[in-house]
Amino acid sequence: MASIQFKDISEFRGPEGLNSLVADVNKLVSLPDIYYRLESALESPTSTISDFANLLSSDPDLCARLLRMANSAFYSFPSKIETIDRAISTIGMRQIRELVLVTSVIEMFEGVSIPLVNMRSFWEHSVAVGVFSRSIAQYSGLGQSERFYIPGLLHDIGRLVLFLKLPGFISELLQQSVIESKSLFLLEQEQLGYNHGAIGGQLLEFWKVPRSIYEPVSYHHEPEASPEFSQLSCVIHISDAWINRQKIGSSGESNPPVIRQSALDMISIQEDELEEIWVSAKDQVFGVINQFLSH
Repeated sequence: MASIQFKDISEFRGPEGLNSLVADVNKLVSLPDIYYRLESALESPTSTISDFANLLSSDPDLCARLLRMANSAFYSFPSKIETIDRAISTIGMRQIRELVLVTSVIEMFEGVSIPLVNMRSFWEHSVAVGVFSRSIAQYSGLGQSERFYIPGLLHDIGRLVLFLKLPGFISELLQQSVIESKSLFLLEQEQLGYNHGAIGGQLLEFWKVPRSIYEPVSYHHEPEASPEFSQLSCVIHISDAWINRQKIGSSGESNPPVIRQSALDMISIQEDELEEIWVSAKDQVFGVINQFLSH
């Protein structure tokens, strides 16, 4: 089958097109002020837990979602966390800031829909990749394994941008992916000159999210090219491919990406070890998915 010619996306092709796409989307969705106020508080040496708690308390819905996440199977605390103060003191201000980021992204794109992708399925896939990324990091002894969760969870945010801004284009590309049995991210690359990883990473960078989050998002399909966070990028690449292979949720990818041997080498594991990691992690993965998506 010949590739479909997408005339309506010419303005979004190439590096300048990527800049235009991100700028256009930023006019429609952007991080709330509370995220940046938390960022400022985090950078201030005089900030206290009370300062963070007071900021968060100004948004009751956000507090409720944060407490639900804090009590999820991901953290597995022995007793229930019932207040924001305790959540901050137990989880840490930096991780609370990251949970606010995730919560904000979910709310921003809540109204996005596309016929061939179910949004609940999208977040099931995303959460699974985040949780399994942490499990891979723990198994590999990479240290601070919690830092793998957020970039893993947000790795496909660029797809949401395509669903929001170019629904006709991505719908046709989804069909082409099935017909040609070709990975969707490769078709994105062919048509645009970049893929959803680059879109998501650039949007997060535009929002001034930490580099340790936006860079792995950018490079999760080409992790060896990651300039500063190659191990993070490799873990998320491996986790994404594995979760696609297990068919847990979907961001539209009907042909799972191949796990790169170079990515496995970077974190010193073999592909057959992933089954062992998965057996240990899958109950937690499904537990976090259920709690994350409950209302």
